[in-house]
Amino acid sequence: MRKEALAAALVALSPLAMAQTSAPPPAAALAYDAAEAKKAVAKLADELEKNFVFPDVAKRYAAALRTKLAAGGYDAVTDGHMLAGTVTADLQAVAPDGHLAMFPPGGQRRTAPVSSQASPPAPLPPPMEKAGWIAPGIAFVRFNGFYGEPGTLKDFAAFLDSHASAKTLIIDARTHRGGGLDEMDILFPRIFSKAQAVMVMDTRASVAEANGPLPYRSLVKVDAPAELSRSEHRVTPVSPQSPWTKAKVYYLTSPRTGSAAEHLASALKGTKRGTLIGEVTGGAGHYGGTVPLGGGYSAFIPVGRSYFPGGDGWEGTGVAPDVKVAPERALVEALTREGVAPAEAEALSVKYMPSEPMERRKPRKP
Repeated sequence: MRKEALAAALVALSPLAMAQTSAPPPAAALAYDAAEAKKAVAKLADELEKNFVFPDVAKRYAAALRTKLAAGGYDAVTDGHMLAGTVTADLQAVAPDGHLAMFPPGGQRRTAPVSSQASPPAPLPPPMEKAGWIAPGIAFVRFNGFYGEPGTLKDFAAFLDSHASAKTLIIDARTHRGGGLDEMDILFPRIFSKAQAVMVMDTRASVAEANGPLPYRSLVKVDAPAELSRSEHRVTPVSPQSPWTKAKVYYLTSPRTGSAAEHLASALKGTKRGTLIGEVTGGAGHYGGTVPLGGGYSAFIPVGRSYFPGGDGWEGTGVAPDVKVAPERALVEALTREGVAPAEAEALSVKYMPSEPMERRKPRKP
């Protein structure tokens, strides 16, 4: 099973489980149970108050849900999808968050009804694709997610080692769905020449106390205010030093680029180790996991925030590119900057154009 789990999702929480905001496919339709639905909303209020990354905002979320419940504000709801969409919209109206959402029994609704006549849902794209030479001296890899799958990690390490003579590395994150740190922890020791912290991650202290440290060896716990558990994402270069330290790095972004992909974007930009080309990223900077609410309902609750050392996070704002172009033109820009003839760059851009959407994910409607 993929670690799709991970949305920015860097916490192994219990009862919170790592989960991407894309929920599993719906199961068979269940009859709507209003009493169970209201219990789920009440449970969500409790979980938010205990776990959401900012305690003051958590209290506002919980108060809004409890007030509406007490006033019968969800009495007119007639199915689980409607309830989850309404609750999510209510929470986002209190304070927007790129990951916070409630899910109905069976997960999010498909774009088309499930029936014997309906086409089966399209499979998720591979986590890593099109890894190889794109032009002489220029290596290219596209990531659709950092899921930490052993096979993907092995393939990525092999790709980097077999292309270490490259003068340029292009990482295409225009369709990146998010994930964890494992893929970055393969990349960073090769491309950085000195040990350094590339990200700070603050988890709500009560959550960290209940669930233990974040599950990555590259994270080092450091001092923090009492209400926080703080870790630094640190790089330790390989020895002997990799030839990749001398290569240029381009990172292609779009409004779809989200979560862990923004972690990488912020690290590359903040350290000036890579050049970001494209558009501002999606702005989902709070990591967390899913919590069951009963009755088949669940929710993704952010419990921490990431930010570049000495800087700010990207929640709600995204990471701005160094070179702003339409996402569809990002690869052309990178290639021509590296001396590829314009006509050839155009042809390669068409050949390597992502099949997945590059637009910002739309909030789910009630």
